[in-house]
Amino acid sequence: MTLIDLGELRDVEHPESSARPRRVALRMPVFLAVLLAALATLAASTPLPVRDVVVVPSRLGADQIVAGGLLMVVDPADRRGGPRSMTAYRLSGGDPVWRVPLPASGTFWGGHAQAGLLLVTGFDPESYESETVALDPRTGTSRWRQPGRAVPVAGGGLLLEALGEDGSGAVRAVDPCCGTLRWRARVSAGGPTYGATGTLVDRVVLGDPRGRVEVRAAGTGAVLATADLGSAEGSPSRQWSVVADVLVSVDGARVTAYGLDRLDRRWTATVPAAMYAMDCGVFVCVHVQPGSLSALDATTGRLLWTRTDLNPLLAEPDGLIVTGVTSATTLMDLALLDPVTGETRAELGRWELAPRWSGDEPLLAVRPHPARGAVVAEVDLVAATVRILDVLPEAAGGCQAVDGGLVCLRHDGSLGLWRLRR
Repeated sequence: MTLIDLGELRDVEHPESSARPRRVALRMPVFLAVLLAALATLAASTPLPVRDVVVVPSRLGADQIVAGGLLMVVDPADRRGGPRSMTAYRLSGGDPVWRVPLPASGTFWGGHAQAGLLLVTGFDPESYESETVALDPRTGTSRWRQPGRAVPVAGGGLLLEALGEDGSGAVRAVDPCCGTLRWRARVSAGGPTYGATGTLVDRVVLGDPRGRVEVRAAGTGAVLATADLGSAEGSPSRQWSVVADVLVSVDGARVTAYGLDRLDRRWTATVPAAMYAMDCGVFVCVHVQPGSLSALDATTGRLLWTRTDLNPLLAEPDGLIVTGVTSATTLMDLALLDPVTGETRAELGRWELAPRWSGDEPLLAVRPHPARGAVVAEVDLVAATVRILDVLPEAAGGCQAVDGGLVCLRHDGSLGLWRLRR
């Protein structure tokens, strides 16, 4: 119910009848404001409980990579272009393992352990070039380095994507042990897309904007299927995506799905002003514009629902986590949608999701605590709940989930390793 204040009612016959409630109404908001201010001050001034934390030296602007049981810290770029170093620490106790000169330029944002090596990727935003470096996990010695972003392949292989700003370039399959070339292929504008078994790539789809498509085995490069899927309405802006085991083409308002094995057409749908498709767990998400999302049944192409008030953040079979279109920082108002109906199952509150280096790790969310710390919670997609796990003193954000804990920036620029209470 909405209450509208019409001002003070004056009655000449009963001059005090309206004055008493007016004075009471004024006292209550003042009292509440003072109480809330006192509670906020008390919360901010109350020290957080002492927690065991492993402190790792770092500086603001440094890159962090977690792989192979190590936390690697890359020195921030020097304005004068001076030399940079990478230092590795054990996640188990924070002990330094090695420090080596940085083997590549740019921002280091990803890495994983494979074939007894640490494979880390750097990206130079000025040249728009990526480079992958293979390091010995015991010494940090560089074993090989090649252009491209590393993509692990089912069966133990490795793909390197070397793409320009428009997505064109080349994809190469190499032996992860030594970088030996297995096969390579040119990539048209828009880039490649991949089919996967679990979390590992097993097929590479090379789609031309005009409709020529080739599906290759990621490990061997063998051509599994090829077809000309062009149409009279085809345009250079055509986008390809592998979603829920079908290849989806977005060409203006025309959205078409093809089987990956034979590239046979499964269905066609019309989504006005469609931009691109993405995997939303059990269905196909089609972006129309920022904040507008349509969901299609992956088997039939039937429109399930449309929302114009959200942006997707994370899609899993148990639910779709979204944020409102007005969120402009890492701290966002999160909600959990029912993937079938598009209805909001739960408002989760204002949080920052912590990136996971493994899909087996729980989904964690973090938000600031008024006493210079961070509140940590676990998001349960099945129960549609957020459960508070811990409070980390001096944690300032930028957290990443690791096995059984979190790595977060601290207020002094260093990094903290915390084991979470459960």
